[in-house]
This record gives sequence, structure tokens and C-alpha cells, in this order.
Amino acid sequence: MNEYILTYRKLVMPDDLNHAKTLFGGRLLQWADEAAVIYAMCQIGSKSIVTLKMSEVLFKNPARSGDVLEFWTRKNKIGNSSLVVECVVVRKTVQSPQDTPTPPTVEDDKFQNPKNIILSCDFSFVHVDENGKPAPHKLAKS
Repeated sequence: MNEYILTYRKLVMPDDLNHAKTLFGGRLLQWADEAAVIYAMCQIGSKSIVTLKMSEVLFKNPARSGDVLEFWTRKNKIGNSSLVVECVVVRKTVQSPQDTPTPPTVEDDKFQNPKNIILSCDFSFVHVDENGKPAPHKLAKS
């Protein structure tokens, strides 16, 4: 099963806010791209990854200063030189330090409570060679 992996966490700071005092969408997309490319690099086993496109970007709820955001990622589609990664950003309920994260599931409140979901987006990445041209990666095509 292709489960979500917790790839990244960010604390929303005052400098990350827009004029409406909510998280600036461009900053959130930057963080989501970073989380997704980290996931893609780890899956493919190479740093030679470039972002081709973002699609299905849905800003679902605002985030505010002091919110802790979790970036959950998983594979959506694998090509010969490409990988599509789904990224879901969820507002974390701050728990004790000894609590360990568990991957979200259909039954998990992270996804059942729509107020917790901040963003969902698909990222398409391409594995490139030393000349910047698409190159096959080690994952099997699906």
C-alpha cells in the first residue's frame, strides 16, 4: 500500500504571513515543493531531480502564526524518468515530545477533520542527467 510519509514540519512565523495575517500562499507552495522534492530524492535515490509542474493545488484552510504544519507525501505515479508526488499539508495538534507520528489513514482525524487540512497538491518531478536531460531512474514504472 502506498501510505503517506511525514516528510517535513514547519512552524509558521510572523514573517511568513500575508496582509491578511494568514500564511502567504507562495511561502506554503515553496515549503510543499521542498517536502515533495525531498520525498522524490529519497524514493529515486538521487539529488538530480527538478520540478516539472504543480497541479491540483487546493488551498483548503488558512494557517496562522504559531501553527505547526506537517507535510505528508506519497507516490501517485511513476514514469521512466518522472515521479508524481502528492503532498498534503495538515495543521498539527501539538502533542508531547514522546508521541511518535503515525501515517494518516482514512480513519485518521488529520484527514477526517477538514479544518486540519491546509493544502493538497500534486508535484511532477523529472530525474535528469548531468546535462539536464530526462534520464531513467531506479523505480519501476507504474
